[in-house]
Amino acid sequence: IFLVFFIAFLPLFLQELTDHGTGSALIRLGKHFMSLSPIFEVFSTQIYSNSILNNLTFGGARYIATGRGFATTRLSFSILYSRFAGPSIYLGMRTILIILYITMSIWMPHLIYFWISVLSLCIAPFVFNPHQFAFADFIIDYREFLRWMSRGNARTHSNAWIGYCRLSRTAITGFKKKRLGFPSEKLSGDSPRAKFKNVIVAEIIAPICLAIIFTIAYMFVGAFPVNGKVPPSPLIRIGVVAIGPLVWNAAVLLVLFFVSVFLGPVLSGCCVKFPAVIASIAHILALVGMVAFFEFLWFLERWDASHAVLGIIAIIAIQRAVNKVFIALVLTREFKHDETNKAWWSGKWYGVGLGHHAMSQPAREFGVKILELSLWSGDFLLAHFLLFLLAIPLAIPFVDSAHSTMLFWLRPSKQIRPPLYTSKQRRQRRNIVIKYGFIFVIMFAIFAALVAIPAVFREVLDLNCPFCDLL
Repeated sequence: IFLVFFIAFLPLFLQELTDHGTGSALIRLGKHFMSLSPIFEVFSTQIYSNSILNNLTFGGARYIATGRGFATTRLSFSILYSRFAGPSIYLGMRTILIILYITMSIWMPHLIYFWISVLSLCIAPFVFNPHQFAFADFIIDYREFLRWMSRGNARTHSNAWIGYCRLSRTAITGFKKKRLGFPSEKLSGDSPRAKFKNVIVAEIIAPICLAIIFTIAYMFVGAFPVNGKVPPSPLIRIGVVAIGPLVWNAAVLLVLFFVSVFLGPVLSGCCVKFPAVIASIAHILALVGMVAFFEFLWFLERWDASHAVLGIIAIIAIQRAVNKVFIALVLTREFKHDETNKAWWSGKWYGVGLGHHAMSQPAREFGVKILELSLWSGDFLLAHFLLFLLAIPLAIPFVDSAHSTMLFWLRPSKQIRPPLYTSKQRRQRRNIVIKYGFIFVIMFAIFAALVAIPAVFREVLDLNCPFCDLL
């Protein structure tokens, strides 16, 4: 299984062998493996390939003087996630689901190599983050992540999920040329819009083909008789569960739109947080809807986990194709400011400098918000999965010191000392750790219950539903 790893480091081993002898070569090779270099190699190769593909599709290749040093400062989870979700983490999680289905269907030991390689795409940015496994910093990271996911809807913020989401699609949509002098315009660059002929394959044809392939695979698996009964069309089932969350998001947004339009201007004087509350309600309902449709799919599959995983693969491919096609073919250029996002939640479309665009922007923003709620729910679930995975090493004593030794190859006595905090700062950090540590445990219990309860009580929960038998 690990033969490929050794082959990859064979040139280094031979070079060290000829220069310094067998002992030095074995020590050098051992250091590389103890530093998890194979994981980093898989991740860095994906970053290289993604950069080349993006430059071929969107252009914008340029030299960036990054230096030749290595990181010694800890970065927060939200920063790393926003930087590497598009190039590596999304692909890694989609591939993990495929490997999970293969593992549940036909297990073989050779899959361990693929598990290690694919997991590298998801966890490498965090594993090589200094002091990633310091308990207090980990919980404070979780607090920052929740704030990153929720802010930016009531007031402009330079580090928010909504800004990351808008920026990720501007390479395709581009920006409007009109400048209104808003401070938030400075947060957006001047990247040109990609030509349609460049994005038609990567952003339209390829996602549609993947959606068709995975849908056909799901239909093939679901076409076999169950207990002598021919099941209904799997295409109807996967269509309902894939499009259902988008329809649910549209209904939620439509109701909240009228609430914000009629109540927002009235309550804006006394209730400053009205837009943030409306945005929070919409995002929470979207998350509940996505989880509910997943559980519904699992129920339709008679709590068969492997079929449910294959259904999730097809659903992700379908929703991704809908997202890509909508952005490439329907969506118009973005404003450089974020006044339309704030106007949607506050209901104040006048007096924000939109001019005649105030008549067309609500309809455009409605379609954008449907996709944004779906993407937000997916990022929320994906990030929590990564956080739960990264929380496992926290149970190991002195894991932070061992992790720093692995990264820097310095004895604990030679490592960089942790920062010194005042008594007030220590008290604030302790309160944050207690509060958000409890929230983290509650979230883990909810996620575990959503998976464990149907798996354990599958016989009890196998209810008779005449309507569900038609799907």
